[in-house]
Amino acid sequence: MKFSAVILNYASWPLTLGCIASLRETGEPDLEIIIVDNDQEDAPALPAGVRLIQNPENLGFARAANQGIVASSGETVILVNPDSLVEPDFFEKTETFLASHPSVGIFGPKILDADGTLQLSARREVTMISGLLGRTSFLTRLFPKSSLIKHQFPAAVGSETPTSVDWVSGACMAVRRETIDRIGLLDDRFFMYFEDADLCRRAREASLAVYYVPDITVVHQAGGSTRSRPRAVWRLHKSAFLYHRKHGAHGPLNLYSALVLMGLTGRALLKLVTR
Repeated sequence: MKFSAVILNYASWPLTLGCIASLRETGEPDLEIIIVDNDQEDAPALPAGVRLIQNPENLGFARAANQGIVASSGETVILVNPDSLVEPDFFEKTETFLASHPSVGIFGPKILDADGTLQLSARREVTMISGLLGRTSFLTRLFPKSSLIKHQFPAAVGSETPTSVDWVSGACMAVRRETIDRIGLLDDRFFMYFEDADLCRRAREASLAVYYVPDITVVHQAGGSTRSRPRAVWRLHKSAFLYHRKHGAHGPLNLYSALVLMGLTGRALLKLVTR
């Protein structure tokens, strides 16, 4: 099997069915589609050949994605959000890119909003600056063409050339089976968010390149499968702190970690208030 597409469903069956349809419409003959359902709603009738794994509760993104990866058999695993639609030549271009870039372990495509707006899905390593310049933060939206933004988000440069980056969004990422065998599955301590950054970091530490490939396009209705925005904000910042604890400097007496925790807590409260 060449490709395995793993989709996580949570309160988003209409979107999931649309994602399945876009995958099928590529005409790729060597593709398996696996749905991991974290919701308790009854599943609708699925197209023939689509596999369904149903969980009795919401296990989070990383744990559920790992279920799908373990059940899959493709040489390349495509992790794709249910609110995403792939272009017709997605798999053709994916196969061509991977064949010509053997050192790449993970790549992410160009991701667009439903209205065609570019999502800043390719990024540099997580730092204090990235905490201030989030993908949708006020400063990022106010100064989208600044050199700092373009450095932090390589997708903002507008180049159509494949580019080496530090991490790509889990909204849609292609991962070689060899990469999974070498570095392991997603870290399931991340319930939601930052599991993609962690996986890409582990790939780079294993000398496997991570790339952003802008000539492959996916349309992503960001947040389409998110039920509770306040809960999502807290999970985002909780995962950011977990990422720091796993990869960042803790400082004497955990002083750095305490400062990071206070900063993330304040940022989360500010987002909740302004929403």
